[in-house]
Amino acid sequence: MANYIVSYDLNGPYPTHKQIDDHMAKSGWTRGRILETVWYVATESTASEVFKYINIILSANDRLIVVKAELASFRNLLINNDSLKTAWTNNQT
Repeated sequence: MANYIVSYDLNGPYPTHKQIDDHMAKSGWTRGRILETVWYVATESTASEVFKYINIILSANDRLIVVKAELASFRNLLINNDSLKTAWTNNQT
């Protein structure tokens, strides 16, 4: 598995943050919101596949970046730091 950092900006009424949350929940990925519009994702999918999955729900004015990550330092995230550390370590390629 690989670790990804996904960040987006919503610039219109659709989709809402709730709709993004629901869409991410259907992905089947190990994931968690780590900042307001930033997600941690662990999956067998490629960065391109992750991008395509998320991009399908976004409007033309929204922004999206998907980064395959190998190293990270963090504190005070929206999800439990210990659970992220465990997931990160277990999913390093």
